Amino acid sequence: MEGTIVHVPQKHLIGLSFSGSFPMLVEYMPKLWETFLKRQDEIPLVISPDVRYDISAENRTYQMYTEYIVVEVERFEHIPEGMVGFTIPAKTYARFTHTGPMEQVQNTYHSLFGWLNASDHQVDEYALRMERYDQRYVPSVHESARVENAYEILIPLR
Repeated sequence: MEGTIVHVPQKHLIGLSFSGSFPMLVEYMPKLWETFLKRQDEIPLVISPDVRYDISAENRTYQMYTEYIVVEVERFEHIPEGMVGFTIPAKTYARFTHTGPMEQVQNTYHSLFGWLNASDHQVDEYALRMERYDQRYVPSVHESARVENAYEILIPLR
């Protein structure tokens, strides 16, 4: 697996979040996606309604994760009740594409970190990771075992 180095401009994002341990994420993330998809129409000024992001923040000290299911907006005109809005700065990322059943995503992550470790690129452990979902795969809508599932994984670089 080979990555592509891309520059992602600043993004204003609105959506739902969940924090917990990794085992909690496995249980709660499908529910968060389902709730987000039901409420997405409440978000004004969405740039591309068919493109959603899963933004990840990891606290290694406490083994806690915060996940955000969001869409990009033009600006923060109104943040619906129970949702969060935030801006991520422009950043350089290594972009990879996972293709295939979701049960194989761990293999994709293993391969992409292998590629990164063998390259001259250094991961920015303090920046947010992103997964970009479009019409090729929407969690809680498409069957996770479909072989045609595909989405982008963006790993922040220093």
